[in-house]
Amino acid sequence: MTTLSPHRRSTPAPPHTSPVHAYTVAGGPEGGRVLAVLTGARADADVAAHAGQLAARTGRTVTAAVAFRSNGFSVNALLHIARPRRLTHQAEAVLAPHTESFAVAGHHRNAIVLLPARTNPFHRLPARALARFAARIGATTVITSVPLHPPGQHFARVHDASGTATPATPGERSRGAPRRPTVPADPRAPLGRLSGKAVT
Repeated sequence: MTTLSPHRRSTPAPPHTSPVHAYTVAGGPEGGRVLAVLTGARADADVAAHAGQLAARTGRTVTAAVAFRSNGFSVNALLHIARPRRLTHQAEAVLAPHTESFAVAGHHRNAIVLLPARTNPFHRLPARALARFAARIGATTVITSVPLHPPGQHFARVHDASGTATPATPGERSRGAPRRPTVPADPRAPLGRLSGKAVT
Protein backbone atom coordinates (compact mmCIF):
# COMPACT_ATOMS: atom_id res chain seq x y z
CA MET A 1 0.00 0.00 0.00
CA THR A 2 1.37 3.38 -0.99
CA THR A 3 0.98 6.32 1.40
CA LEU A 4 0.95 9.81 -0.04
CA SER A 5 2.63 12.57 1.92
CA PRO A 6 0.22 15.39 2.90
CA HIS A 7 2.97 17.92 2.06
CA ARG A 8 3.46 16.74 -1.50
CA ARG A 9 1.88 19.01 -4.06
CA SER A 10 0.36 17.51 -7.15
CA THR A 11 1.57 18.85 -10.49
CA PRO A 12 -1.25 19.73 -12.90
CA ALA A 13 -1.24 17.73 -16.12
CA PRO A 14 -0.28 19.64 -19.26
CA PRO A 15 -3.18 20.53 -21.57
CA HIS A 16 -3.96 17.94 -24.21
CA THR A 17 -3.11 18.97 -27.74
CA SER A 18 -3.55 16.92 -30.88
CA PRO A 19 -1.15 16.98 -33.81
CA VAL A 20 -2.17 19.33 -36.60
CA HIS A 21 -1.23 18.58 -40.20
CA ALA A 22 -0.80 21.52 -42.57
CA TYR A 23 -0.33 21.38 -46.33
CA THR A 24 0.09 23.92 -49.08
CA VAL A 25 -1.84 23.30 -52.29
CA ALA A 26 0.38 22.73 -55.31
CA GLY A 27 -0.24 25.47 -57.87
CA GLY A 28 -2.74 27.23 -55.62
CA PRO A 29 -3.41 30.98 -55.88
CA GLU A 30 -1.27 33.34 -53.81
CA GLY A 31 -3.02 34.43 -50.65
CA GLY A 32 -5.88 31.95 -51.14
CA ARG A 33 -8.25 30.62 -48.52
CA VAL A 34 -7.35 28.53 -45.50
CA LEU A 35 -9.29 25.25 -45.60
CA ALA A 36 -9.91 23.61 -42.21
CA VAL A 37 -11.18 20.04 -42.52
CA LEU A 38 -13.25 18.85 -39.54
CA THR A 39 -14.32 15.25 -38.95
CA GLY A 40 -16.23 15.41 -35.68
CA ALA A 41 -13.23 14.20 -33.67
CA ARG A 42 -11.83 15.83 -30.52
CA ALA A 43 -8.84 17.03 -32.54
CA ASP A 44 -11.17 19.39 -34.46
CA ALA A 45 -10.60 21.96 -31.71
CA ASP A 46 -6.89 22.15 -32.54
CA VAL A 47 -7.59 22.33 -36.28
CA ALA A 48 -10.07 25.18 -35.81
CA ALA A 49 -7.74 27.12 -33.51
CA HIS A 50 -4.76 26.72 -35.83
CA ALA A 51 -6.74 27.68 -38.94
CA GLY A 52 -8.33 30.69 -37.27
CA GLN A 53 -5.02 32.03 -35.98
CA LEU A 54 -3.28 31.48 -39.31
CA ALA A 55 -6.02 33.28 -41.23
CA ALA A 56 -6.03 36.18 -38.76
CA ARG A 57 -2.24 36.52 -38.95
CA THR A 58 -2.14 36.49 -42.75
CA GLY A 59 -5.39 38.35 -43.47
CA ARG A 60 -7.00 35.43 -45.28
CA THR A 61 -10.48 33.87 -45.20
CA VAL A 62 -11.25 30.51 -43.59
CA THR A 63 -13.48 27.83 -45.05
CA ALA A 64 -14.48 25.24 -42.44
CA ALA A 65 -15.42 22.03 -44.25
CA VAL A 66 -16.99 19.08 -42.44
CA ALA A 67 -15.97 15.79 -44.06
CA PHE A 68 -18.47 12.96 -44.40
CA ARG A 69 -18.05 9.54 -45.92
CA SER A 70 -20.28 9.03 -48.93
CA ASN A 71 -22.86 6.24 -48.80
CA GLY A 72 -23.36 6.24 -52.55
CA PHE A 73 -26.57 6.88 -54.46
CA SER A 74 -29.80 5.88 -52.73
CA VAL A 75 -32.52 4.16 -54.76
CA ASN A 76 -35.07 5.53 -52.30
CA ALA A 77 -36.12 8.92 -53.65
CA LEU A 78 -37.27 10.21 -50.26
CA LEU A 79 -33.98 9.30 -48.60
CA HIS A 80 -32.07 10.87 -51.47
CA ILE A 81 -33.99 14.13 -51.09
CA ALA A 82 -33.64 14.19 -47.29
CA ARG A 83 -29.93 13.44 -47.32
CA PRO A 84 -28.66 17.02 -47.91
CA ARG A 85 -30.79 18.29 -45.04
CA ARG A 86 -29.52 15.55 -42.72
CA LEU A 87 -25.90 16.28 -43.61
CA THR A 88 -26.45 20.00 -43.06
CA HIS A 89 -27.79 19.39 -39.55
CA GLN A 90 -24.88 17.07 -38.73
CA ALA A 91 -22.36 19.59 -40.09
CA GLU A 92 -23.85 22.40 -38.01
CA ALA A 93 -23.50 20.22 -34.89
CA VAL A 94 -19.81 19.60 -35.70
CA LEU A 95 -19.09 23.27 -36.40
CA ALA A 96 -20.96 24.80 -33.45
CA PRO A 97 -18.29 24.19 -30.75
CA HIS A 98 -15.59 25.85 -32.88
CA THR A 99 -17.34 29.06 -33.96
CA GLU A 100 -15.21 31.25 -31.68
CA SER A 101 -11.97 29.79 -33.05
CA PHE A 102 -12.97 30.63 -36.61
CA ALA A 103 -14.32 34.04 -35.56
CA VAL A 104 -10.76 35.11 -34.75
CA ALA A 105 -10.22 35.45 -38.51
CA GLY A 106 -13.42 37.46 -38.96
CA HIS A 107 -15.73 36.31 -41.73
CA HIS A 108 -15.61 32.61 -42.54
CA ARG A 109 -17.54 30.14 -44.68
CA ASN A 110 -18.81 26.68 -43.86
CA ALA A 111 -19.08 23.78 -46.28
CA ILE A 112 -19.55 20.03 -46.59
CA VAL A 113 -17.18 17.73 -48.45
CA LEU A 114 -18.09 14.13 -49.25
CA LEU A 115 -15.31 11.56 -49.29
CA PRO A 116 -15.21 8.18 -51.07
CA ALA A 117 -17.21 5.43 -49.39
CA ARG A 118 -14.15 3.43 -48.30
CA THR A 119 -12.51 6.39 -46.58
CA ASN A 120 -11.93 6.37 -42.84
CA PRO A 121 -11.82 10.11 -42.04
CA PHE A 122 -10.47 9.42 -38.54
CA HIS A 123 -7.40 7.68 -39.95
CA ARG A 124 -6.48 9.56 -43.14
CA LEU A 125 -8.09 11.76 -45.80
CA PRO A 126 -7.98 11.25 -49.58
CA ALA A 127 -5.67 13.83 -51.12
CA ARG A 128 -7.28 13.74 -54.56
CA ALA A 129 -10.80 14.54 -53.31
CA LEU A 130 -9.56 17.38 -51.10
CA ALA A 131 -7.38 18.74 -53.91
CA ARG A 132 -10.45 19.09 -56.12
CA PHE A 133 -12.38 20.75 -53.33
CA ALA A 134 -9.51 23.12 -52.46
CA ALA A 135 -9.14 24.11 -56.12
CA ARG A 136 -12.85 24.88 -56.41
CA ILE A 137 -12.93 27.21 -53.39
CA GLY A 138 -9.50 28.75 -54.08
CA ALA A 139 -7.73 27.40 -50.99
CA THR A 140 -3.97 27.68 -50.64
CA THR A 141 -3.54 25.95 -47.28
CA VAL A 142 -5.27 22.86 -45.88
CA ILE A 143 -5.33 22.12 -42.12
CA THR A 144 -6.35 18.64 -40.93
CA SER A 145 -6.09 16.46 -37.84
CA VAL A 146 -5.06 13.35 -39.81
CA PRO A 147 -2.62 12.97 -42.72
CA LEU A 148 -3.61 13.32 -46.36
CA HIS A 149 -2.95 10.20 -48.42
CA PRO A 150 -1.17 10.25 -50.69
CA PRO A 151 -0.08 13.92 -50.79
CA GLY A 152 1.83 13.26 -54.03
CA GLN A 153 1.63 16.05 -56.57
CA HIS A 154 -1.39 17.74 -54.95
CA PHE A 155 0.04 18.96 -51.63
CA ALA A 156 3.29 19.81 -49.86
CA ARG A 157 3.66 19.26 -46.11
CA VAL A 158 4.67 22.29 -44.02
CA HIS A 159 6.52 22.26 -40.67
CA ASP A 160 8.48 24.68 -38.56
CA ALA A 161 11.62 23.92 -36.56
CA SER A 162 9.65 22.51 -33.61
CA GLY A 163 7.75 20.06 -35.80
CA THR A 164 4.46 21.91 -35.50
CA ALA A 165 2.73 22.69 -38.76
CA THR A 166 2.73 26.44 -39.39
CA PRO A 167 2.11 27.30 -43.04
CA ALA A 168 2.95 30.79 -44.28
CA THR A 169 1.88 32.82 -47.22
CA PRO A 170 4.41 33.49 -50.01
CA GLY A 171 5.00 36.98 -48.63
CA GLU A 172 5.92 35.57 -45.20
CA ARG A 173 8.25 32.83 -46.39
CA SER A 174 11.28 35.11 -46.54
CA ARG A 175 13.34 34.81 -43.39
CA GLY A 176 12.73 37.49 -40.84
CA ALA A 177 9.52 38.76 -42.45
CA PRO A 178 7.29 40.39 -39.80
CA ARG A 179 4.05 38.67 -38.90
CA ARG A 180 0.74 40.42 -38.72
CA PRO A 181 -0.76 40.73 -35.24
CA THR A 182 -3.54 38.35 -34.34
CA VAL A 183 -6.97 39.90 -34.58
CA PRO A 184 -9.03 39.36 -31.39
CA ALA A 185 -12.23 37.39 -31.71
CA ASP A 186 -15.36 39.45 -32.17
CA PRO A 187 -18.28 37.85 -30.26
CA ARG A 188 -20.67 39.70 -32.53
CA ALA A 189 -19.25 38.09 -35.67
CA PRO A 190 -22.08 36.32 -37.58
CA LEU A 191 -22.04 32.60 -38.10
CA GLY A 192 -21.07 31.49 -41.57
CA ARG A 193 -23.70 29.65 -43.59
CA LEU A 194 -23.13 26.24 -45.02
CA SER A 195 -22.18 26.64 -48.63
CA GLY A 196 -20.54 24.76 -51.43
CA LYS A 197 -21.47 21.54 -53.16
CA ALA A 198 -20.23 18.20 -51.90
CA VAL A 199 -17.34 16.55 -53.65
CA THR A 200 -17.24 12.83 -54.19
